[in-house]
Parts: sequence; C-alpha cells; structure tokens
Amino acid sequence: MLRTVLAVFVALMAAVSGCSGAGGSTLRVGVIASGSEQGYGIESWALQRGILARHLGAVGITDIAFTTFPNGPNLNQALKGGSLDIGVLGDTPAISGRSADLPTQMVGVTVRGQDSWLIAGNGVGSVADLAGRTVATQQGSYMHRYLVGLLDSAGLGGSVKITFLLVNSAQQALDKGDIAAYAAPVPTAPLLASKGYRVLDKASAHPGLSGNSYTTISASAAAKYPKLAGAWNAALAEAASALKANPAEYHGFAARTSGLPQPVIEAAYPAALYGNPAVTGSDLATLRGTLDFLLAQHLAAAPFDVNAWVAPGVGAP
Repeated sequence: MLRTVLAVFVALMAAVSGCSGAGGSTLRVGVIASGSEQGYGIESWALQRGILARHLGAVGITDIAFTTFPNGPNLNQALKGGSLDIGVLGDTPAISGRSADLPTQMVGVTVRGQDSWLIAGNGVGSVADLAGRTVATQQGSYMHRYLVGLLDSAGLGGSVKITFLLVNSAQQALDKGDIAAYAAPVPTAPLLASKGYRVLDKASAHPGLSGNSYTTISASAAAKYPKLAGAWNAALAEAASALKANPAEYHGFAARTSGLPQPVIEAAYPAALYGNPAVTGSDLATLRGTLDFLLAQHLAAAPFDVNAWVAPGVGAP
C-alpha cells in the first residue's frame, strides 16, 4: 500500500513539474500505464512521431509533458487538483469522475472496444466455479464494470466477493490463492495468458462490456486553449490512419516502450481498436448506456447531461 501511495505521489509531482506556470504553454497529459514514463498508447506514439506537436503547435502549445498513472481514479484526482490539462483514461473512470462533478469535457474516443480478460487461479475451470470465492480487479475501471456485468449475467452477483488490486499485484495474488480470478486489462491479460494462466472469459464476448478509452480535458485548459479539443482529435485521427497503414510500426514502438513481448502487444492492441476519435451518435449511445449501468450498480454518483459533457465541435460530421 505504501509503495502505491508513493508511486501516485511521485506521478502527481511529476505532473506538477511539467507545468511551465500559469502563462506557460506546456500541455500536461495524463495516461494510464505501468513500466513506462510516457505510456505506449496511440497518443504516446503520436507524440513520438511528431504528430501531436505539429497539430498542437498550431493552437499555441509549445511543449507536451506526459505523466503515467496506475489507474483512472488517480488520474482524475490529478485533473481535479489542477496538475493535468488532459487525461486519457477508460470510459468508466471518466464517466464516474464527471458524475461526481469533476469539471471536465469529453474530447473524443481514443480506443473503441478495448478488451478485458478474466484470468483464473489454480483450481478454477469456469465462471461458475467462482461461486463463494473472491475475485479482484482495479476499482473504478472498465474491467470493474465488465466483472460486475459478467457476474450478474451469470447469476453470481450475490455470491462472489469482489476485492480491488492494481494489475502489478494480480499474478502474486493468483499464485498465493488469495483470489480465485482477476479481471485484467490489456496488455496484462494476454501477458498472463502467455505464462499459462487460464482465460475464463473475455469482455469482447459480451456486447456492451468491452471498454472504451476517452480523452477528457479540464475546464481550465478548455478555456485557455479553445481550439485544443479539435487539434487533439485531428492529431489522433492522423495517428490512427498511420497505425492502420502500418500496425507493425506501432506495435514495435509499444513493445519497446513497455518492455512487453511484441506478440502480447499485438494481441492487446489490434489496429481495429483505433479510428477517428470524433464523437459519433453511436459513441453517445454507448456513453449513456455505460452511465446507466454505473448508476444502477452504484459505481457513479449522479446522472448528468451526456450531450453537455462533450466538448463543443468534436462531434463527427
């Protein structure tokens, strides 16, 4: 626990140090990742290729500083505290943050259909075997939403205890028998599978339970850079086109940056996940459905106007 608290404190301080002052032009971006100082998502690849700098320079941003966080709730706290301008995080923590009156705007959908896998411990051969046992995931994540939805659909919602662990503790907990299964994000899920752990289930097998990744912007950054949302989306759309044209280049970058085997990266991040981040009508419908689910499960504080949350001018034509 102390190590986790210290890691979050270091990340928050790094975000603060990335600011060049109230009148500066450094964009402070938070992403979810472990084992990398800047993350290895498509936004990090766009930074490495110079795409982000080119688009954001046109709206007055001269520097971009990335900070990684272990999960979405911690990133939301940095946004709330004013040490970040933009957050790239899962749909569940993004929506939960807005539901709790976090002053953000939703800029776009960075990833559509991100998977989560339920990884089994010793002696667990099926989802039904989880009855009366303890399973774990990261609290407030899209994996959390998947796990709750899966257990409810299997009639196990009242007989399985859910506890919360960060991904870097999952393997040890499985090996020790502290948990019967872990709902893991990519790329942790395919990495564990490559080590011989059983895959009980995948979110992608259940419509509506896969995750999306959202980009959110603080209200203060939106006021300071009125054209930031459009510039960010244009950069990510260009990066997605380049990725689809040459997936191996992105997968190689992500493997080098994360230190993970490239086959794991390829299984975790197929090119089909990426596209134009502009918010579509289908994205809004998915957002509303996710919010309704979170409210019903008491994972979100209060309803809000989904349309009003979306930043002006970022809808798909």
